[in-house]
Amino acid sequence: MLLQEDVMVVEDALQDERLHDNPLVTGKPHIRFYAGCPLRGPGGVNVGTLCILSPEPRAFDADDRATLRELAAFQVATCDEMTQINNRRGFMTLGQLVLNDCLLKQRPACLTFLDLDKCKLINDTLGHREGDRALMDFADTMKVSFRNWDLFARLGNGEFVVRFNGLCQTDAEALLAEFSRSLQQQTAGLNRRYALRFSSGVVEFDHARSQSLKQLLEASDARMYAAK
Repeated sequence: MLLQEDVMVVEDALQDERLHDNPLVTGKPHIRFYAGCPLRGPGGVNVGTLCILSPEPRAFDADDRATLRELAAFQVATCDEMTQINNRRGFMTLGQLVLNDCLLKQRPACLTFLDLDKCKLINDTLGHREGDRALMDFADTMKVSFRNWDLFARLGNGEFVVRFNGLCQTDAEALLAEFSRSLQQQTAGLNRRYALRFSSGVVEFDHARSQSLKQLLEASDARMYAAK
C-alpha cells in the first residue's frame, strides 16, 4: 500500500490523511489497520512488503514493530529468489507448524510433490535463460491457482510442493487438475516454445499416525515417481 524505509503503521486508516479516501479503505475490504515492513533482498534491494491488514483499528507498539521486522527478515530468508515463492527452508518450517495445527484441530490436509517435466530438456535445447523463464511461469501459475491459505514452494531445480489445508485427497487432485489446465492456458497465451507439464503424487495426512512433514514429503515424492 505504501513505500517506506522502515515499518509503517496506520492504526486507523479513516483518520489518516494519506489513506482515508483510498478505495481499499472506503470500499472492500474496508481496511482500517495497516502495518508494513519492507522486504530486503540481496544488496538491500526492496523486493516487496510484508503487510498486516485488519478491518478494525488497533494499536501497534514497539514490540509489535520488532516482531514484524523479524518476520520480514524470515520471509526474505525463506523466499526463492527466482520465483518469489517459498523455498525449501520456508516450506519445512512453516509447513510443520501448520501441520501441527491440523493435527490439533483434526482438520484434513494433503501434500503433493510436483516435478516439472522435461525441465532439463528445456535448459539443454533452449538455454538456461529459457529454463529459468519456465520455472517462473510455473510459479506464477501456482500463485493464481492455489488458495491463499495453501502453502507452496520451490524445493529446487524443477521440484515444487503444495500443502493443501482443509482438503481431502479427492479435492486436492481436482484442484491439481484445474492447475494443469491453467498452466496450459498460461504457456499458450505467452507463446512459449514448449508446453509445461508436471508429474505429481498426492498423499493425505493421517491423523492417527501423526506423520511429520518430512514423512509426507517422502511419501508424496515416491508416489510421484511411481506415476511417472
